[in-house]
Formats: sequence, C-alpha cells, structure tokens
Amino acid sequence: MNFSAPGSSGTDRGGLEVLDLVECRRLLEREQIGRIAFIAGGEPLILPINYRMHRGNVVFRTTTGEKLDAARNAASVGFEIDGWNLESQTGWSVIVSGTAQDVEDPEAIGEMKTLGLRPWADAVARNNWVRIIPNEISGRRIS
Repeated sequence: MNFSAPGSSGTDRGGLEVLDLVECRRLLEREQIGRIAFIAGGEPLILPINYRMHRGNVVFRTTTGEKLDAARNAASVGFEIDGWNLESQTGWSVIVSGTAQDVEDPEAIGEMKTLGLRPWADAVARNNWVRIIPNEISGRRIS
C-alpha cells in the first residue's frame, strides 16, 4: 500500500501542496459526492456516486450494471473527490486507488445501513453495496 504519510507536506513536481494522509482522510469523511473510474467494455468510464466512509473504505450503493460488474470482478478502480473556489482559483483533490468489492456479508451490510447513505438517483432501487478497498490515497491542494 502506498499512502500519503501523516505529517508529510511540501510540494509535488508541479508545485502543488501535497496533502498528508490525515487531511486526505478528513476530506474523505467530510464529503459525500465523488467519482468512480474503471474500465468497462474496454473503455474508461467515470461516474458520479454519493458515498460514505466505513472502516477506511469508500462505500456506495448501486444497482445492476457496470459498477456492480466491476465490484464482482474485483476490478482496480479510481475514486476522486475535490473542492474548488473559482473566484480565488484555489482547490484540492483526493484520489483513492483500490479494488472494488461487492459486499454480500449481511453483518457488514447491517453496519453500512447505519451510515445514512441514500442514493440520490432513486428511480431504480440500488440495493447492492460496494466498497473500494484503498491501495493508495493521495491528495493535492492549489492555493
């Protein structure tokens, strides 16, 4: 696993501030909307999801389709959150690289149900739970 080290700071080769792991996790806990990226049908696909953090993993609900297929195949995925202020031209982003996993354990699902995670898109039931198990978490800030 490759995680930003707590307390590490400084800048990357592009001059952006490197966020430490503590700040990355704080932002992941605070936010609720992100984007998942994976390969579907041989092409990259990036989709918005609403999520929560649970035991250090990104979790979300979905229905049958590409996201659930990726989880059932233990696909490598990317997940990204960000925040921007256009007026001051400042912002940040956190990227999680990891493995998607279909959650089928009733006990784990019971725990996740306490997170208050309700899909925003509710025209179709999203009863499947997916978690992203991080291999790497990193973040950057521009100020």
